[in-house]
This record gives sequence, C-alpha cells and structure tokens, in this order.
Amino acid sequence: MNWLLFAIVGWVVLGLELSLRELLQLGPGGIAPSFMLAYMVFIAMWAPASGALGAAFLLGMLVDLTGPILIGSQTHVVAGPHALGYTLGAWLVVNARGSVMRRNPVTLVSLTVLTGVINAVVVVFLHSVRDLYDPFAWKPTGELVVALASALYSGAAAAALALPLFGIIPLFGFPSGVAHGTRASVHRA
Repeated sequence: MNWLLFAIVGWVVLGLELSLRELLQLGPGGIAPSFMLAYMVFIAMWAPASGALGAAFLLGMLVDLTGPILIGSQTHVVAGPHALGYTLGAWLVVNARGSVMRRNPVTLVSLTVLTGVINAVVVVFLHSVRDLYDPFAWKPTGELVVALASALYSGAAAAALALPLFGIIPLFGFPSGVAHGTRASVHRA
C-alpha cells in the first residue's frame, strides 16, 4: 500500500470532514455524514489486513483529535473511542471483503453504513463507561440515536467519494489476488 498517497488522500478527506460537517448537518441535533468513515471503509476493502487495521486506527484517532466533545461548559478531546470503533469496523470489512463485490459503489455505501453502526455503538459505550467514573452531561440514548442517524447519512458521503476513490485504486498499490487479508488459503495436492 502506498502510505504517502494514503496520507495525502486522508488529509483531503479530513478537510472535507471538517469543512462540510456543519454545512451538511441535519438540524440542531448533530446528525452529519462522516467522510473519514467512508475513506476508512474504502481502505479496509482493499489494503492488506494489517495495513487496513493500522490505517483505520490512525483515521479514527484523527477523528478523535479533531472532534472535541462537550463536557459541562467546556470542550475536551477524548482520544480513543473512534480509533477503537474504526479498528473494529475495519476488522469487519476485512473479514467480509471476500464475499462482497469490492468494485461496486453500493458495497462501499452499505459497508460504510454497517461500519458506522459499529462505530456508533463502540463510541457511545466507551463514553458511557467514562461517564461512570467522570460524570459529564452525557445522554447515551440520545447520542446513540444521533450516531446511528449519522451512520446512515455517511452512506451518502460514501456514494460521493466512491467514483474518485475507485478511480485512483491503481495508485494505492494494493496487492492483487485473494490471498491477502482474506481467509482464502492454497491447498496443495
């Protein structure tokens, strides 16, 4: 995998995420698409398993570091919840990619929504656990509803990114063949 291209495209996608999030937000509740989630799913669909998991952790950490949460009247950066959620989502994609059509944009959209749901559950769970020992104004049910709606909305972000990302697949230098990062094995007679 071409890590330099991964970083450059990640920087562009992070810019989209930060600049368009408020513009595309639905209502005051915070429902917004995640371009980073769609990019992570794209990488997990094509990169070797170890690279996909490492990239997912890095992208999730970027989301954590650039998306502060409100605790009381102050905003704080909590590193980790999205990083773990993205990594778990990437693991799901890596294990599912042997049974999906990777070159189909609908696959990117559906896996982005599914991974967004997983990420939402992980993030809300981890913040809820944190709330047990360091109470802050956290309403898990409301946050989960917003996060799940944002996961659905992220499918639209994946649809918008599908054509440009699929167009540069050869530049990423992803390995070809089914033996990389899947459960396929070669049996000799």
